[in-house]
Amino acid sequence: MAASDFDSNLQELHRKSVGRLLAADAYDDDAFAALKTYLCEKAELIKVEHVISKQVLDALLSAAKAIESRAEYVPATQKGLSRAAEFYMLLDLMVIGEGCNDRPTGVPRAR
Repeated sequence: MAASDFDSNLQELHRKSVGRLLAADAYDDDAFAALKTYLCEKAELIKVEHVISKQVLDALLSAAKAIESRAEYVPATQKGLSRAAEFYMLLDLMVIGEGCNDRPTGVPRAR
């Protein structure tokens, strides 16, 4: 399976995290952590591709935006705001052809 093919596992993780937050106003940090972990694994595969699938882009952006939009109304989501920033950062890394493990925390880098 190519990294740009439809991914039913990603769809299910997205439903359990983003779908649940939007439909039931229930923030589950473990579900969002599982989604991010899976997307980090996906990022490693995408590094060698020329494209990022629309499904992956949707998962990243909708996760971040769902957390941000519910933070004002769902108190549990407040603690997830840093998780939203992680999704945006992962998108940035994918765009430049990197993955989660390519950028160690606290280590400066020159481009």
